[in-house]
Amino acid sequence: MHVPQVSVVITNYNRADLLAKAIESVIGQTWQDFEIVIVDDGSRDHSVEVIESFRQRLPDKINLYTHEGHSNRGIVPTYQLAMSKARGEYVAFLEHDDRWTSGYLAGKAAILRAHPEVGVVFSPYRVVGNGWFGRDMMLRQFLLRMTIRTTEPFDNFANLLKSNNVATFSCFMTRRSLLESLPVPPGPTLAFDWWILTYLSMRTLFHYDGSSHTLWRWSKQSAIGQQSFETHRSQGCTFMELMYERVGSDIDSLPVEKYEIFRRSREEFALFLSFYLRPGVTSFVKFLRRAPVWALASTASLVINHLKFE
Repeated sequence: MHVPQVSVVITNYNRADLLAKAIESVIGQTWQDFEIVIVDDGSRDHSVEVIESFRQRLPDKINLYTHEGHSNRGIVPTYQLAMSKARGEYVAFLEHDDRWTSGYLAGKAAILRAHPEVGVVFSPYRVVGNGWFGRDMMLRQFLLRMTIRTTEPFDNFANLLKSNNVATFSCFMTRRSLLESLPVPPGPTLAFDWWILTYLSMRTLFHYDGSSHTLWRWSKQSAIGQQSFETHRSQGCTFMELMYERVGSDIDSLPVEKYEIFRRSREEFALFLSFYLRPGVTSFVKFLRRAPVWALASTASLVINHLKFE
């Protein structure tokens, strides 16, 4: 049996209305040596019927899995199941409400084949959304792109300790071998993509591929979009605390330069938490003196997120 070079992982929960477009954007790729691994997380709409209709058309390319009893178990267990079923040398992720332009897989596979030292390739995105959800994320991409190299491999570890500059599962491809010993977050999280990317940045280099785009859907109907401002802020800070704790437990095994990056970032992170959870002049000045770029970016994030979520 032929083993495809790329496994495309799609997880789904109750998005039958958009899932077909996501699958079609994979089927329409110029790179055709792929399989699609879909895990449905206990949907109560007709998502499974949508997936089955594609599987009947392309039985050699599409595989459908569910949790035992068709139960709903959340983001982390669903991605874990999907990754365990992937067979390809490379793994790309596509969220159920997003889409890719036609050269997405080809561009990333070519970079991974040409650069064995690179473990993650990611693309820019175009936001499909309205209001602040759209404008905010496009501005965010413009600003965060200043922190990366766009023409050669680079170390993304320091950046990911502050923010997810890759943005979403739907924007990156990695080597399956790098996912085999992936640590699991200690609890539920909506930022599992950031968790994985930070772990990968501890082990490998990143590369930017500007030849294609992800069409990233942002709306008030998404899991994050339905949050309140306070919930979003609290969950984000809790996630980062857990991420720093987990990275810190492994830091002794890393090269000296990464250890120093983490040590400095952890000190700055304490100032970030003090300011971001309880904004004030004193906490801001302390943060600004130590990490001016991070402090200004965090201030902008507070203002924009308040407009988005309230």
